[in-house]
Amino acid sequence: MTTSNKQPKARALLDRLVAELELTVVVALAYVGAMVIVAHGIKLVQDSLYDHPLLVPSLVFLPHGVRILAAYLVGARSIIPLAVGTLIGVSLGLDGNTDPSAILIPGIFCSYLAFKIFELSGAAFKPGFSSLRQWRGLVLVSFLAALFNGLGIVLILVLSGLDEGEALPRLFVYVVGDTLGAFVLLWGMMRLGRLYRLKIDAQG
Repeated sequence: MTTSNKQPKARALLDRLVAELELTVVVALAYVGAMVIVAHGIKLVQDSLYDHPLLVPSLVFLPHGVRILAAYLVGARSIIPLAVGTLIGVSLGLDGNTDPSAILIPGIFCSYLAFKIFELSGAAFKPGFSSLRQWRGLVLVSFLAALFNGLGIVLILVLSGLDEGEALPRLFVYVVGDTLGAFVLLWGMMRLGRLYRLKIDAQG
C-alpha cells in the first residue's frame, strides 16, 4: 500500500521536474536569442549612428521584454530560467559590458518584483495579449521593472567605484533601453496575436 502511494508521488515529482526543465530551456533560449539580436543586430546599427560608445550595450534592450513575458506568464518560476539565460549570454560574451558581473543580478528579479507591486495595488493581468489595455498595463510594468533594474545596477556600480555624477545618466539610459526593448517585444507579440486571430476568423 505504501509503495503504491509512493509511485504516483514520484511520478508527479518527475513530471514537475521535467516541466520546470522545459520552462528553463524555453525561457533561457528566448533570453539568449534576444541577446543575440541585440549584440549582432541592434548594437551594430546603434554603433553606426553614434560616434562615441554609449553607456549601455543597447538603447533597445529586447531581453527585458523576455523578462516581462516570463514573469507575466509564470511568475516566480521565471527567476531561475532568467538566471540561466543571463549566465549563458554572459558566457558567450553577448552582454557587451565591462562592468562588474553583479549588475546582472537586478535584471533577474526586477520583473517579478514589478508584477508583485502591481498586484498589491489591485491590478489584475489576464492571460493573452489581445487587449490594448492589457498591453498598456504590461508596458507600465516593464517601465517599473526597468526602474528597479536601473536603480539596482547604478547602486552596484556606485559601490564599485562609479563616480556619483555618472549615476543619473546611467540610470536614465538603462531605464530607456529596457523600456523600449520591452515595448518593441510586447508590440510584436500583440501584432502576432491579432494576425493569428484574423487567420482563425478567416478559416472559420
